[in-house]
Amino acid sequence: MTTELRRRAAEFAQQMQETITGVLPGEFQMVSISHGERFVIRADGDSAATQRIPLMVDGDALASLSVQVHLGLDSSKSYLKAWLVKLAVNSTLDRTPLVRYEFDAKVTASAPLAHWHVHADRGALSHLLGRAHAVRPDAVRKPHELSSLHFPVGGERFRPCVEDVLEFLVREFGVDHKDGWSDAIRTGREQWRRMQFRSTVRDLQAEAAEVLRKHGWRVEAPAEPLRSEGAGVLFRW
Repeated sequence: MTTELRRRAAEFAQQMQETITGVLPGEFQMVSISHGERFVIRADGDSAATQRIPLMVDGDALASLSVQVHLGLDSSKSYLKAWLVKLAVNSTLDRTPLVRYEFDAKVTASAPLAHWHVHADRGALSHLLGRAHAVRPDAVRKPHELSSLHFPVGGERFRPCVEDVLEFLVREFGVDHKDGWSDAIRTGREQWRRMQFRSTVRDLQAEAAEVLRKHGWRVEAPAEPLRSEGAGVLFRW
């Protein structure tokens, strides 16, 4: 594990700290924890229950947000990459999450790389899944659990970021937030999208060069193009 990776992971944790504290009230500290060849960015705490960020409504802690980002180097060993991301909103009333967002760069083809889980029930959807389970049990394995469904959200490059989840909590859940919260969201989201855009350009160098040439740039192909993450980012769901 390189000192450079440790430094970049710590910077990522600090950026996440600044974004979340710019939006949500409450006390917590984002930390970077060594985990094998990677670092896990999460809230400090000795257990999963204490590693949650409080979500309050009118000053009452009614829910919590848990954040885990597993960072390492990409296949070229040159760029920082999120290999696993887990976000969950939990009520203080029970242990079952309300919603979960997950991204796993190594997930099998049976599930989207990035997806939402919704822990809720609706009779009409259960009816549909129950009928489908009767004829396709290999595809619909848990017809009475909406949370077993994986709702795809853009794959590796165009998936939601933490800032999207924070804005969702403020605008749709009505959680308490600080003055100027939207500025913190915009700053963090811009950093994220610039980073993802650079990764996309690295994956699609020929397409990027073609667009730049059409806008008057002079772009010449190198003798040996840079290695990308591969074509899988284009078609994996």
